Amino acid sequence: MKKKLLLAALIASTNIFGQLPGNGMTDFDGNIYNSVILDTQEWVKENLNVAHYNDGTVIPQVTDPTEWATLTTGAWCYFDNTAANGAIYGKLYNWYAVAGIHDTISSTPNKVLAPVGFHVPTDTEWTTLTTFLGGLEVAGGEMKEMGTTHWETPNTGATNNSNFTGLGDGYRWYYGGFGGMGLYANWWSSTETIQVTTNQVNVWIRHLDHDNIFASKNEALKAFGLSVRLISDTLFSDTPSNMGTIKGETIRIYANPAANNVVIDLSSLTTSSNWMYAISNTLGQEITRGKIISQQTIINLNDALSEGLCFVKVYDALGNVLTTKKLFVE
Repeated sequence: MKKKLLLAALIASTNIFGQLPGNGMTDFDGNIYNSVILDTQEWVKENLNVAHYNDGTVIPQVTDPTEWATLTTGAWCYFDNTAANGAIYGKLYNWYAVAGIHDTISSTPNKVLAPVGFHVPTDTEWTTLTTFLGGLEVAGGEMKEMGTTHWETPNTGATNNSNFTGLGDGYRWYYGGFGGMGLYANWWSSTETIQVTTNQVNVWIRHLDHDNIFASKNEALKAFGLSVRLISDTLFSDTPSNMGTIKGETIRIYANPAANNVVIDLSSLTTSSNWMYAISNTLGQEITRGKIISQQTIINLNDALSEGLCFVKVYDALGNVLTTKKLFVE
């Protein structure tokens, strides 16, 4: 079992277990997307690939670089103006499309890019995600797809432990050219920011790189063409109904990383409610389960788990989740 990563714990509600698949999303054009629940958030796992706002209004495709550079309304393109890239990487949008600015009449209400129930994440919501994944210094590795199919070598530190599955999708420059395919991933936020030296209004984005594990917070000009990842409007509770009496942080799970055995230590808590444990992989597939029979229950892994990340859930007889903790198996 190869990787020795730090223990990260999360307290889960009764309908959330680690990185369970979410219910997914369908856009106006009928494209179907998968989603993943990360802490209190549900993130879409693929880049947006829609050509309409959610009321059916067309978002124009703009291929000409000069026209792209002068836009102040929403538009999209494929990377390198090649349609085949859309099926893999989705579309690149300028920020005016993200904001729903579909014409030049200031009094016209803006459109909405995301389907009902989803939205373009704010800068704060991006920060919530990267904090959950260990902080900006390491979250990029957790977010990047492994391998070099959609990333250039070396794709440093890519684990995709989050199932976010970020691809090296490139970008369109504000002047209309293209760059960065395989090297970088960039996603818009919905949050504007003032550039200190120029007093220009830019937008916060998140940026991943092929040769490090950072998830950088950068500013971008609104005329850039970047990818869009949507997030659900639903904020999942991180507090189970019985949290007043059951403190998940009191339950310890060690060793972590684990090899042959792992211990669930209840400390001062009792097992009067016939508590159970279950160990699942990052796809939500249960590998093993059993009863917690003492204050320190030893679980023999018996090679039932493959190397890498899994989740240990402790729950009571009614199915209420008391705690869920990440476990790295080596």
